[in-house]
Parts: sequence; structure tokens; C-alpha cells
Amino acid sequence: MSIPFLSITCTDCDFRGSSLATTGLFRWSHKGQIFDFERRLGLCLDCNKIVAIEDLPDAETMEHARSIRTTYTGQPLLRLLESDYAKYLASQLGFEVLEEVLALDRKPVCLECGKSAVRPIDRPDCVNSEAPISLNLGHPWCAGTLQVRGSGGLRMSVRAKTHVYSIHGQLISSYDE
Repeated sequence: MSIPFLSITCTDCDFRGSSLATTGLFRWSHKGQIFDFERRLGLCLDCNKIVAIEDLPDAETMEHARSIRTTYTGQPLLRLLESDYAKYLASQLGFEVLEEVLALDRKPVCLECGKSAVRPIDRPDCVNSEAPISLNLGHPWCAGTLQVRGSGGLRMSVRAKTHVYSIHGQLISSYDE
């Protein structure tokens, strides 16, 4: 599979990263159950790089998902095809694993090192390959700021990989599909 990507650089040093860090399938495993969870792009202050970080649902979304879950009888929905995030969550197998993660009341973690010293990266509107756009995020290791640029027509070929984590965000295993 080949996909477009975002390239992230610093205005003051040779720091580089990309959105390819979020490719693959990410799942929590707990007591024999699994739950495929959302991730987002972030800056890990411990790894000093662009990484995938957990994207935990907010309280309002979870409340709605719990109310739907009690009566939902359909098949698990695909995230790309379902615009209602709560309905998507409620439809997923292993919903109890998500509940266990949220019960820990912890912050999202870096999916490389498992630590919570992360800064989420929000993709600005109008990212293109012509000119970099500021992420409004300082680069902690120098005086620069991070900026993003699209890959334009360039696409990267990636191999689908599955990453399995404990409910504490610690990597258990990774394997190619």
C-alpha cells in the first residue's frame, strides 16, 4: 500500500519526522480481549521524535458511546465510514478493554517508549507541498518551531504492521500483516 504523508521539520535545526509514524494497526490487549484504538501524531519529549500517541476519547463521547452500547446490535463499524465517533466506539468488539484503559485515568502515552511526556500535533488546514506551515509548536531542544509540509504527489510504500499494547500503553508485540 502506498500513502501520502506529512513531513515535519524544525525551522532552526535538522530535526525531521513524518506522519508515517501513525501507520499500521494499534490495539490494546487485556485479559484475552483486544480493542483497536485510535492514535494521533505527537512529539515525544523523551524520544525526541515525531511518534504516534494514543488518542483517547473525551468524557462526552464515552458517555454517548456507553448509552448506545446497551442497545447497539449491528456489526462493528469501520472508522473511515462512520462519522459518529461514539457510534463507532460502541460498535467495536472489546469495548470493555477501552473502559479498562479509561478507568486508569492516565494521560495518552508515546507508542514507542510508553511515557506520557508527549505533545499532540494538530494538523493545520491547507497543508500542501509548496510551503511549510507552522505547527505553532516550539521545538524543545532548540530555539526553532516545528513546521509541516505535505508530500505532494510523492507517496510512500508501507507494510501494514500491527502493534499490540498493554492497557498501560506498554508495547507487548509488533508483527507484519
